[in-house]
Amino acid sequence: MNRVFIEKLKMIEGIRIPFFGKYWFMWSSKLDRYALDKQQIPNNPLNTDIRDETVICSLTSFPDRIDYVHKAIKSLMLQTYKPDKIQLWLANSQFPTKQLPQSITSLVEMGLDVCWCDEDIFGHKKYYNAVKLQKENEVVITFDDDIIYSPLAVERLMRKHKQYPKCLVCERAQAYEKDKVSPDNPVHWKTLSNIGLNSPSYSLCTSTGGGFLIPYGAYNADAFDLDNIKSLALKNDDFWAMFMAAHNKTRIIKTRKLHRIFTVVFGSQQVQLASDNIHGNLSLLDVRKLKQAYPDAWRRILTDED
Repeated sequence: MNRVFIEKLKMIEGIRIPFFGKYWFMWSSKLDRYALDKQQIPNNPLNTDIRDETVICSLTSFPDRIDYVHKAIKSLMLQTYKPDKIQLWLANSQFPTKQLPQSITSLVEMGLDVCWCDEDIFGHKKYYNAVKLQKENEVVITFDDDIIYSPLAVERLMRKHKQYPKCLVCERAQAYEKDKVSPDNPVHWKTLSNIGLNSPSYSLCTSTGGGFLIPYGAYNADAFDLDNIKSLALKNDDFWAMFMAAHNKTRIIKTRKLHRIFTVVFGSQQVQLASDNIHGNLSLLDVRKLKQAYPDAWRRILTDED
């Protein structure tokens, strides 16, 4: 079954359909999971041709999700635009024996790089070392461990990157629209928006796990300040990315306006940071701290001006 076609059947995020919408989402997600299970990973899932830029797909996981992450990785190995590398970043402290499930080791044989880092900095692990080690001819694209990605995700990101090579590129973002939404909490900004669609913008809070392309030089050294990450946004790498982009005067562009709701890996949602951020009001607290620490970045986010 063609997963490109299945993506067209998915609901558009931001459009509410009472009662029927829930079942539409469940049906399309089940169809997408089934189609992925039926697909075979090719013998050469990673690119071997010479390119001007190396494409690195980077994600992280933790013990409670390690038995599910292979689904996300498989979807990245089935992209129409093949990545050159797929890196899975794991914390030494969480996997002291370095024993991983067979579902992961079998993907290593197909080209997956399992990379080890010293500290558990939650979602920040998916970009932190990959971008710190990034070379001038490399782009890093971050993903989450609980999403089944469209076969077109990398292709869309790279196409937009070619148009805006100095900008960050995302598949999904929540936009601040003046006089329409409150600026206080980006969680409540609009997903269905023209902001950042035809011209790059500071006024986007990207979903870094939804497919987020980071070109070389997009961040400065502040983005890798571990003390600030831990004290300001340890469990909020989306907000950190937004502030660090504005802090470095790097704008963000979206691949499209009508984002289709992601298919999540079945069983992976038992543990999720989002519940801490939303129900625990961590997002509000983090935004307040970030606003105080980076007032110029916050001004750029709200005004969309340098």
